[in-house]
Amino acid sequence: MKRKLVYLFAIILFSSTAFSPSFAQSWFDDGLSPEFHQGRRDLLREKMPENAVAVFFNNPVKNRSNDTHFEYRPNSDFYYLTGFREPNSALIVFKTPQMIDGQEVNEVIFVQKRDPRTEQWEGERLGIEGVKEKLGFKSVFLNADFLKNPVFDFSAFTQILSFNLPEIEGGRHNAELRAMTEAFKAVNTSPARPADQVLSQIMNQMRAVKTSEELVLLKKAIEISGHGHIESFKSIKPGVSERAIQGVHEFVHKAMGAEYVGYGSIAGAGNNSTILHYVYNSVRDLKEGVMLMDIGAEYRGYSGDITRTVPVKGKFSAEEKAIYEIVLKALEESTKASKPGSSFQEIGAISKEIIDKGLADLGIIEAGARHPYFPHGIGHHLGLDVHDRGGYGAFEPGMVFTIEPGIYIPKGADCDPKWWGIGIRVEDNILITENGYENLSEFVPRTIADIEKTMKEEGILQKLMKSM
Repeated sequence: MKRKLVYLFAIILFSSTAFSPSFAQSWFDDGLSPEFHQGRRDLLREKMPENAVAVFFNNPVKNRSNDTHFEYRPNSDFYYLTGFREPNSALIVFKTPQMIDGQEVNEVIFVQKRDPRTEQWEGERLGIEGVKEKLGFKSVFLNADFLKNPVFDFSAFTQILSFNLPEIEGGRHNAELRAMTEAFKAVNTSPARPADQVLSQIMNQMRAVKTSEELVLLKKAIEISGHGHIESFKSIKPGVSERAIQGVHEFVHKAMGAEYVGYGSIAGAGNNSTILHYVYNSVRDLKEGVMLMDIGAEYRGYSGDITRTVPVKGKFSAEEKAIYEIVLKALEESTKASKPGSSFQEIGAISKEIIDKGLADLGIIEAGARHPYFPHGIGHHLGLDVHDRGGYGAFEPGMVFTIEPGIYIPKGADCDPKWWGIGIRVEDNILITENGYENLSEFVPRTIADIEKTMKEEGILQKLMKSM
């Protein structure tokens, strides 16, 4: 039996031309060069106020249970600026060069020391020499040296720019980070909120517009996410579970080279499709209704974010079809309006108008009435974070964001019960170009005809069951 399962998964992995599996590379070879990260620090320095210093801390380690921890993920801003993925670290960027140890430097990174015993259990650390060699930093100190004289003096700066310091849980795994943040609090005399806002606004501007290197990784994350959806369409049949469909997505992600999911996978069927952030995925035996899947892969730190909603039985009911067509029209019209100079407010108003009219035409609401069936915004920026940094002003070339209209009618809603338990969201990932837009997830079926056609194919789960 074990040999059969191994053989089956080999067939699934390599029989489809949709897959192009890649193997995990060492963590520092992630598709972004040291020059990319250096360029981001240079741009930050250019945007900083005169005589300012910017301070960043990496994320703390998070406990999962007893003496085990969640797999570590660096703070996205910290990673964007450094490429460094280890905890208990800090970055300091100066607007103007400072004299440190007899050298003029414009940035300093603090890292944890090499420790052979710890590395035997947790993996290799770069240490001072590794950070210099792999990441291109010239001024590297151990975290124990943070704020130790004669490194430098914070009192010499007019503005100390930082974000809210991370929430740090107890335990020796975060002891060095806690010591650094406490030391920083003691010398940071800048007004907290203005300094937070200045640096946050700068990072919003920088990260909202993706470079060509970033777009390669982000497009790959979206490609992988999309193939997860396509394969899941084929496996959704009455009798399968929500969690099994989640597993199909995440299996495809890993098979195609993604390291993680970009966020908690949402795979909700029936009334669960009306719960916006439903992540339990615990229903074991799907019977009917629609299944809403909001699932995206994280590839080299960048996240896709695609939603598709499909019928459990492979064919939409009349009511499901009516709601779906409204949502799809809202998506298509909002996407057509996406171009340089337009905004989330503009495309959101288009979707809202279409959804309001559609619900009124179906008799679910009265014309002009307020309703709870489209309770969220039209989209968000996409990148290192699934809800990525970026403001809500005019779109610019290089911005990538989601468009995700939806209608959610839970059981007990104030309308005819025939509409109850229908939750429909369709979400695409849009890149703003010089002259308009590119829909990066357009290859994932979204019309009723294309979805129903794809669902007729045999899925991974069915192939697996045949072998058991």
